Amino acid sequence: MHIEVYGDNTKRLTGEHETSKKEVFSYGAGNRAASCRIPTSTMAEKKGYIEDRRPASDIDPYIVGGILADTTLLDRSEAEPMLDAYKTWKKWLAVTHIEV
Repeated sequence: MHIEVYGDNTKRLTGEHETSKKEVFSYGAGNRAASCRIPTSTMAEKKGYIEDRRPASDIDPYIVGGILADTTLLDRSEAEPMLDAYKTWKKWLAVTHIEV
């Protein structure tokens, strides 16, 4: 579900050059080749942040932030209406002659 809103990763997420493969989710402490990296300081202190290394530069940060919050903070997903609206907007944008 996430990778659909993470922008154009066809050339970036190849599994080479400290990137994960687009088709495989992975995580690891201090692992820069993982989809989500957990800094060693976060592991050691049992607090801190995680780094999602998959989003491309053309993402909508509100959509990606929303999907991450939905996955990590909620007991059950509430993302379907947001994702449906986003997919509809992307289809519309593909046939509309405006610059974004």
